Amino acid sequence: MATDAPLQLKKLAHIHLGVDGGAERFFVRLTRAFAKRGVEQIAFVRKDRPWRDELAEHCQVRELTFSRSHIKRHVIRWNIARQIKGFGARVTMGWMSPASKWLPKPGPDMRTFLRLGDWPDGFHTYGNVEQLIGNTPEIIRQAVEMGWPEERAHVISNFVDPLPENLQPVNRADYNTPNNATVLIHLGRFVQRKRFDLAIEAVARLPETVHAWLIGDGELLDDMKELAKKRGVTDRVHFLGWQRDPASFLKAADILLCPTDEEPLGNVVLEGWNAGLPVVATASPGPSWLIEHGKTGLLSPCGDVDGLVESIERMLCEKHLAQNVKEAGAAWLEREYSETGIVAKYDERLNSEI
Repeated sequence: MATDAPLQLKKLAHIHLGVDGGAERFFVRLTRAFAKRGVEQIAFVRKDRPWRDELAEHCQVRELTFSRSHIKRHVIRWNIARQIKGFGARVTMGWMSPASKWLPKPGPDMRTFLRLGDWPDGFHTYGNVEQLIGNTPEIIRQAVEMGWPEERAHVISNFVDPLPENLQPVNRADYNTPNNATVLIHLGRFVQRKRFDLAIEAVARLPETVHAWLIGDGELLDDMKELAKKRGVTDRVHFLGWQRDPASFLKAADILLCPTDEEPLGNVVLEGWNAGLPVVATASPGPSWLIEHGKTGLLSPCGDVDGLVESIERMLCEKHLAQNVKEAGAAWLEREYSETGIVAKYDERLNSEI
């Protein structure tokens, strides 16, 4: 199928209550891919989302206040269903569990899906959900273990946009990083499971030519800055804040780190391969599914800083290994996680119930 070939799906409604992160980037990416292939879309989102204008370039956007009031919730859901019917969509996809309570009631003229990019947290709001789509097998396995019908649970992963050929890397000097340094890059929310502390501890055990770029924001940011100070690496650990499009930072780095404890997918792994970086990760569920150890990246036990350091040292010392995993990762990304392939899977699944 050509990149912009029309799909079976003609109209699609979305409900997305997210703020700003990797899930939101993929939401915009997928809706754009649908639009390129002729799918008309409408999305119901919270007000003042930073990605609202980008989404509106290819999708009708309706900004709502989603009330927690039991009575108002029914009115809002009825209003959403009325607008979706007026738009003419027969398929609605909610994004993450909070969207489940706003899905219209399924029936002969409405099919409903809930797309999960994280672990399910119970089904008490899933009354209008017909089908689950998880972006990893582990998410779906957990949902089925918790009681969700296996025949109504499906795996469709993510894709990333190819980097523009003319994309320029950021200037390292702008971030107090020497040009001859080896730059490790770790991206995500500063929360416990992302284990930014492991990245900092690893830098403290590695040669002084190794620097780390930590990209993101969150509740543990100040704690991580304090840890860097305590370990004496404030000159080599650089906190670069949240970046909506980290591509130019990835392009300027040398090794992608994903040292998380509980990572459902690890979209950063895909982004690392996409940027041509060798990937070093811990063996949480998502990276373990994505990465073939020693071929498309290196894996070490979760929480094991010694194992993480050993993987990084191998990438530094075994140049042939670093080159081989870069090439194999890029080839695997193209074969299994291309836009064309993932969109085709969504098209088949979303049309299967109509």
